[in-house]
Amino acid sequence: MKISGRNKWKLYLAMKRNKELRPYLVHTKKWNKKNFERMLSKNKSIVVKPNKGLKAKNIYFIFKRNSKSYVVQLYENKIYFSSRQRVYEYMKKRINNTSYIIQKRIKMAKIDGRLFDIRVILQRKSINLPWEATAHKVRVAKKGRMVTNASKGGNILSFDEAMNQSNISNEEKGYLLDHIKDVSILAANALNRYYPKKRLYGIDIGIKKDGSLHIFEINRKPSLKGFTDLQEQRLKEYKEDKR
Repeated sequence: MKISGRNKWKLYLAMKRNKELRPYLVHTKKWNKKNFERMLSKNKSIVVKPNKGLKAKNIYFIFKRNSKSYVVQLYENKIYFSSRQRVYEYMKKRINNTSYIIQKRIKMAKIDGRLFDIRVILQRKSINLPWEATAHKVRVAKKGRMVTNASKGGNILSFDEAMNQSNISNEEKGYLLDHIKDVSILAANALNRYYPKKRLYGIDIGIKKDGSLHIFEINRKPSLKGFTDLQEQRLKEYKEDKR
């Protein structure tokens, strides 16, 4: 399989080939009517987002209110529909001919009622050296929104601040950061055969209240802003070291 450009679907398939990584991946399908109906019939809520999207633009959250009623949310805006067919017709018009994917929505842990996720930066000093998790930050969604990106009103916390304020079970908090880093490195290693010369990734991971981890996506060209001064210095050192 050849992967070119920003292609969330193919990156998901590449990671899925790794059996050890598979339990951490969020169930994903390509957008079409059959997959849309199956995903929405099996799940109370789904996420529909551009396959080559950037900065959380045009990500739709679809919720099943009951057997005949649905809500589609884009940013803070909500639209109500009386049938699944009407939702599909609306989404088809919005998507048009753009490539989209569908993901099962993960019911993430919260901080003061707001969703959050973890962005981890992975780097290696050369293609012959192992991957390392060189920086991480917690991104908290703006109240009323479902995406955590700063460009969509989110804010940043340190990992310790986030854990202290979150509703994650206390029994799980102690080992979580090490576990997050291990899973992130596992994901980077899974892509070595497809990108043998890559030395940088960003990975977005969600956490449930029970402490379980779920990979939303991996980014080939992540932003290196918004980290602590110490972490940004480390990012720069890895970037400049090309041995």
